[in-house]
Amino acid sequence: MRFITFGEIMMRLSTEAASTFKTANQFNINIGGSEMNVAMSLAASGVDVAMMTSLPDNGFGQRTVSLLKSNDIETRHINLTGRRMGTYFLEQGFNVRGSSVIYDRKYSSFEQSTRADYDFDSAFENYDWFHFSGITPALNSGLQDVLMDALEAAKARGMKISADLNFRGNLWSFEEARETMTRFIKYCDVIFGYEPLELIEDGREIKDGLERNPDADTLKPILDRIHKEYGVSHIAFTQRTVIHSNKNVIKAMISTKDRIHETDSYEVEILDRIGTGDAFTAGVIHGLMDNQLGYEDTLHNALGNMLYKHTISGDFLTENISTMSSVLDATKEVKR
Repeated sequence: MRFITFGEIMMRLSTEAASTFKTANQFNINIGGSEMNVAMSLAASGVDVAMMTSLPDNGFGQRTVSLLKSNDIETRHINLTGRRMGTYFLEQGFNVRGSSVIYDRKYSSFEQSTRADYDFDSAFENYDWFHFSGITPALNSGLQDVLMDALEAAKARGMKISADLNFRGNLWSFEEARETMTRFIKYCDVIFGYEPLELIEDGREIKDGLERNPDADTLKPILDRIHKEYGVSHIAFTQRTVIHSNKNVIKAMISTKDRIHETDSYEVEILDRIGTGDAFTAGVIHGLMDNQLGYEDTLHNALGNMLYKHTISGDFLTENISTMSSVLDATKEVKR
């Protein structure tokens, strides 16, 4: 299957682990973004991948296009326009000190792009799978309109559509995200996460009051409702227990209309947490593209890809997803 995605690519400026925003004298540069991170992982695993976005026509934009091309990602649907690239600053956490992010993405080439900048009908020709994240509609109402155009074009072509719900509290409120994402998820076949989206019963949101990591029995009636009301075939997500900033315990689940499949829990030491969810997303998409791969193998490859990304600096991972279940064999398993 051929995969195409749409979203903002950003420049990341990150401190060393021993520094904070207040004390840092220099920052490390990385390029990434939720949709790009998924694209990079899939391309490294042999999937035919294209990226749609807007970048400035300057050295940063050209550097990004070169990076994508060197990793076998089709770039002909990328607009080089505008004057700046979205940026975010990352303070790397350590132990009891959590990581922190400051966004500087207003007026970027992507944030300022409009419907006139994209021809989704043309771009989607010969592609089978379209992916987006909840970050794009969080940027402004104009990009919500652009995303709706993309979804309508993908649906008209009969493409598989997936979305990482990806809530970012620095961009919009949880209530606004729930209301807005509901419009887009109705187009999706596969979603990653179950928040933020609305699931109202008797005038109340039935997901309110859920504990942080509910078990499968607790989740099943809620996920069943999502399958039914939104028409999605698969709901995939991870559950993360934080021991401290550099040690977490993680497990993975995927829900179908019949049952919930889940992995054991695994403990991981963290070098860089950014992009780990995207590595999981890529792993699930890769498995669902392979009609011969069962849910257990899909989850193990996806979780292995995610755990391995915790050990890699930068936003993305470029290992073959097909081999990543082997990571779990070398990871301490925590029985719960």
